[in-house]
Amino acid sequence: MDDDRELIDEIRKWVLPPDMEMRPKSEQIAIGTALLHRLREMLANGPESLNRHVSRRQVSPELPTLNGEVVIAAAWSEDAGGTLSQATSGGWDTRTKRYDDTSTRLVKALRAVAPKQLVDRLETALELRHFVVHGIWVDGSFVKHPVTRKAYDFVSMKRSYRTDAPEKDIKAFMPNSLKWLAAEFWELEDEIEKLHSQVIFGKDYTG
Repeated sequence: MDDDRELIDEIRKWVLPPDMEMRPKSEQIAIGTALLHRLREMLANGPESLNRHVSRRQVSPELPTLNGEVVIAAAWSEDAGGTLSQATSGGWDTRTKRYDDTSTRLVKALRAVAPKQLVDRLETALELRHFVVHGIWVDGSFVKHPVTRKAYDFVSMKRSYRTDAPEKDIKAFMPNSLKWLAAEFWELEDEIEKLHSQVIFGKDYTG
């Protein structure tokens, strides 16, 4: 019974929103009903199946927060890049090409209006962001650092783009590397906004 109680507590910690008790009663009931339905389905295959399901889907309790910060910061930097691209087009009456296009096309457009080093940094960060957004996250203990031989915390597996056969690219991460990536996007957003200010006001805001 103690094991069952611990398992239920663990499930609640993983799957229930942290603000569950603050939500409207109707929403609590809806979330609880959906969870109960899924638990019944998984328990029909035995507790071991449920435990495997939880550990496979939930790599780490800190991962959603780490990834969320990257996603938010990346969106701000991409928006800044699109705004700069539009501002350097000569007008706001017509949407400039690549203003709200893919990140690859945005980078291509920025190469004509921003310093190469800055755009190179943005391109590298966006390539890593693809793993954050589109990857399947698993425990990284099976991958060792090539120098330190220390195991990674997380591994993201992302479908390869336009390959002859189905393939996946793999990227290993530590918590600090995800924190760095978020910070890098915030710095890039700031630098791009400074360039935008130069275009709008004709002043040097690069510090």
